[in-house]
Amino acid sequence: MFRRRALRRRLAAAGAPSVPDEQLKRLASALDAGPLSGCVPAAALRLAAARAFRFPDLRDLAELRRLPSCEDQLCCNPYHFSRLCEPETPPPPYSRIAMEEVKSKEKGENTQDARRTDHERLGTGSLATDGEERQSWESEWCRLAYWELQQRVGRQFSVRVRAVDVFGGGGGACGSGRYGLCLDALDTCEPQVEQVRKTRAKIGLGVTLSLESDGVWLYNRSQEPVFVSSPALDAAAAKALLVWRVAPGHCLCVFDPASPPPAISLPHVGPVDPRSVRISFAKGWGPKYSRRDVTACPCWLEVLLAPPS
Repeated sequence: MFRRRALRRRLAAAGAPSVPDEQLKRLASALDAGPLSGCVPAAALRLAAARAFRFPDLRDLAELRRLPSCEDQLCCNPYHFSRLCEPETPPPPYSRIAMEEVKSKEKGENTQDARRTDHERLGTGSLATDGEERQSWESEWCRLAYWELQQRVGRQFSVRVRAVDVFGGGGGACGSGRYGLCLDALDTCEPQVEQVRKTRAKIGLGVTLSLESDGVWLYNRSQEPVFVSSPALDAAAAKALLVWRVAPGHCLCVFDPASPPPAISLPHVGPVDPRSVRISFAKGWGPKYSRRDVTACPCWLEVLLAPPS
């Protein structure tokens, strides 16, 4: 009884209308069960529940997006919604360039090269083949390749269903019935270095990748940020932000098949794969980080999108 009163007060403070006891019980059970809990039908409580238990500064329902796993259109379970990711404000160009020049001189790098991310440096486009022959695309809409630093782990994972999870580490969700790539189940040929082992332990529920009517969406379901680089995001972000930070509980459209980025070739670098998305768990890379390339990140994922039919 005391718990229900406390929940009722918390929801009221977040702007909820009067809550029937049955709905309150179901919501309390879902909150206790956590991110893998079921739907709670009570659309009127959606905004207040999200404010009270996930996003205190949430302004409007338009900032939320339903997870692909949610099955009830009236659901108000705050764990079934993700918040739209907003780009970070880029630093002033003069300070960004000055910082990079100092770092490049200290490391003996060419200044122009130091300003590039891995998408611009790696002329081979996708890294994911790693000696593995490219097979013809059939019914899958993407393939996943998991990396630890510069080492591929496991084989490519073909995705044919609309939504796929990538999870594991620290007692993640392997064996929980989720469909997708369980990192704990992959065979590792070599002993993990400490930074890989620590990062793997933080992945937990990981990310969900979903092919939807308005593009390919990434949902960060872990307790750590993930970092994303996609040629499709470059036009929307400042040049200083080729790598996007997606906070826990947030989501981002990483590719729109309806308006894919054009294939480009950079001088002295070569072609850039316009249908490859790279995602690093917990650790960022790029001009603002000590890791210049994604291959310096402990645990990262390459998403290879199917070519247009």
